Amino acid sequence: MIKCKQAIESSACGKTCCCLECEEKDTCKDICTELKEGCEDAFEDENALATLQSEAGTVIQAIAALTVQKKAIEDQEKAMRAQLLAAMEKYGVKSFESNAVKFVYVAPTTRTTIDSAKLKKYLPNVAAKYSKTSLVSASVKITIK
Repeated sequence: MIKCKQAIESSACGKTCCCLECEEKDTCKDICTELKEGCEDAFEDENALATLQSEAGTVIQAIAALTVQKKAIEDQEKAMRAQLLAAMEKYGVKSFESNAVKFVYVAPTTRTTIDSAKLKKYLPNVAAKYSKTSLVSASVKITIK
C-alpha cells in the first residue's frame, strides 16, 4: 500500500493512504492537492522502515549513542545520590550548597494514592465522574537493551 506523509501528518479524512489509492478519491472533499504519480510525499508501506533508516540513519545512531550515555550517567547519579543520602543522614546535615547546586535532605514520609483499578472495579460511576482526559503529544520511546 502506498502511504502519504501529508495524510499521516494532517489528514482531514483520518486515512493514511495516498489519495491515488483511496477508494473514496472520486467523492472525497479532502483529496490531496498533489494528486499525481510520483508525489514526493508518497511512500511504500513495506519500505517505510528502510526509508526511515536511510534518511535518518545518522540521527538514529546519534540518539542511540546519547541514550546509552544518558543511562550510564543516570545510573552513576543514582549510586552517588545514595552515597550522599547516607552521608547526610550520618552527619545530620539537612541542606548545603555548592556554587552551582543546592542539596536538601528530604526525610522519609508516607504517601496516599488512589488505586484507580480498584476504584474503577468497585465504584465505576465515581471513577468515571472524576476521570479526566488529556492530550498527549506524539513521542519516541527509546529502550536500552
